[in-house]
Amino acid sequence: MTLQETPLEELLSLVGRAEPSISGSSASLLAARFGIAMVRMAFAVTRKHGSDDDLLIEQLDSLAACLNDATEHDRVAAQTLIQTFRENADGSIRRNALTEATREPLSAARILVELLETAVMAEPRVRQSVASDLFGGVELIKGAFAAVMMAIEKNLGEDEVEGLDVRTQQDRSDLWRRHNVAIAALRSSLQARERPDR
Repeated sequence: MTLQETPLEELLSLVGRAEPSISGSSASLLAARFGIAMVRMAFAVTRKHGSDDDLLIEQLDSLAACLNDATEHDRVAAQTLIQTFRENADGSIRRNALTEATREPLSAARILVELLETAVMAEPRVRQSVASDLFGGVELIKGAFAAVMMAIEKNLGEDEVEGLDVRTQQDRSDLWRRHNVAIAALRSSLQARERPDR
């Protein structure tokens, strides 16, 4: 059973304990799915009222499917890493597990940034009546991105992954840059929508 197929109460019980079986990065990616659903609703309601947003919805659905896969890959990598620490595995095994547990959330972060960029592109066409759904969904995606990047930084602090910090620096810097550009654009759009003269 995938994480997306697991009942919500069971998911919460797997996360909210001292020895979770779902990592923080995987849990944050699940939260991002709620954000995607909210953004999609804003697109769908807007389309219902005459806007031609089929392509945007298809793009969002494609990114959601990619995020599903990324979430499962992240879960496997995180569980493998947790297991290596519980078993006190040797350095090479821990190093491989840490590398995968860093690479997978990095891939997921790329999808989250693409989701934010899609929201930027679509925001001007979204009806005012569902703008709160768009921006609320964006907040969930933004929070997931921050949590995933924090998990990556935590992994990079381990002694076993010496050199991985350097090898991933460009990707991480570019993702943060794109994230910040998208969030600044969305923040500006939200402020414009909130002006009384709009």
